[in-house]
Order: sequence, then C-alpha cells, then structure tokens
Amino acid sequence: MNNEEKQKIRIGEAAKLLGVSVETLRNWERVGKLVPERSHGRQRYYNLEQIKRHQLDLKTLGLAWASSGQAPAISDEYYCDRQDRFTSRLGKMGSTLLESLGREQEALVSLLTLIAGEIGDNSFAHNIGNWPDVSGIFYAYNINKRLIVLTDRGRGVTTTLRNARPDIANDEEALRIAFTEIVSGRAPEQRGNGLKVVRKVVEENDTISLIFQSGLARAEIPRVSGRLKIKMSDKNIRGVYAIIKF
Repeated sequence: MNNEEKQKIRIGEAAKLLGVSVETLRNWERVGKLVPERSHGRQRYYNLEQIKRHQLDLKTLGLAWASSGQAPAISDEYYCDRQDRFTSRLGKMGSTLLESLGREQEALVSLLTLIAGEIGDNSFAHNIGNWPDVSGIFYAYNINKRLIVLTDRGRGVTTTLRNARPDIANDEEALRIAFTEIVSGRAPEQRGNGLKVVRKVVEENDTISLIFQSGLARAEIPRVSGRLKIKMSDKNIRGVYAIIKF
C-alpha cells in the first residue's frame, strides 16, 4: 500500500471523490454500505484505499474478464490461478464477513461461503487440464456493496455437460439441467451437487440473490420471488460469470 492510499480524508473530500453528497455518505454509514473510521475525537474519516475499493465496479471488471476475446490484465488480488489459493481466499472472505457483519450473521456468512465455494470449486473441477486459454478464476467481493463476483474463462456449462449428455440442444437447456438435475455418468461436484446445492440455498434464503451466466444463457434467483428463472442472454460468456448479492 502506498502513502497516498494510507492518506486519511474527511467526509467532504470523500463525498467529492465519489460524486455524492455528504448526507448520502451519512446515510450509507447508517445502513452499513460504507462505514468510516473514527478518530479519538469521534470525527469521521476515510482513506483513499477504502474509497478506491468502493469506486471499483467488480461486476464490470469480472464481466470483461469472462467475455473478452483476450483476457484483460487484472490485479493478483482478484485472480486465483490454483484451487488451493481460491480455498485460502474463500476462508479469508468468511472471516472478513463475520468480522464486518457480526456474530449474529454467522449463518448467513456460512451460506455465502458455501455458495461461493461451490461455484469456484466447479470452475476448477470441470476445467482441469482443459482450460481454453487462461486457467483459474476471477474472485472478488465488496462487503460494503454486499457483493461477490466469480468468473472463469473455462469451457462453460454446455460443453461440460455434453460430455455426459451430448443431446443438449443449447445453453438455456444446459443451465436448466445444471441447476435441477443430477447428470448420470458425470463426475460429482466436489462439495456436493454443485449448482443444485447453490439453487436450494439461495431459494430458501430471501437475503441472497444469484445471477449465473454461461454461454448465451442466464439463470437468476431473485430475492423477491426466490425461484430459479432461466432465459437466453444477449451477452456471450466464455465460461461462467456469477454475481452473488446479500
């Protein structure tokens, strides 16, 4: 971390950098969206690293990495080249979430760790030895924005499932099968039943939502209805692109 990023700034300057009002920042603090530190005199202050993290659009960055013809350069902070590195960062996320949300949210933290773990582990298990170009996954989260993003540049759900079900017609059917059926003849997911587990957990918890894209298909489990919806998308994802909100 450089000296500039360690620099403490007052609420007025933070508001200016983010393009919002001071009152908006106070509201964000009340709802836990962006919480400042406090001086001994109880004055609010932020630091540039905190502001830059909040400015960063992880969804757009992850989407670019998953869908571009050539993988753009990304920070090592968001790239897990090996499964053991992902597992380590997943554990760190759980600890960070628990520290930020509090012990009363321990059940939610466990579920978020489970969901992210299933999706990330699937990326490694289903592409090992067969990565089309860049191996590994993009994995990032922002607690203030209550957001987790996982993407890979793997073979995608359709190609993976066609190893056992060559009759799959398109990406939409492949996603439906991945979220609802146990495919005979296919090696089981490492942590259970993969996306079937993810679907069950998200549908049963109205504080969590999921968007999951692969190829030209998009699966959504919103907070409101809490039921899986699958449709065709106008954006082609090389491997998978997942957004978890909580």
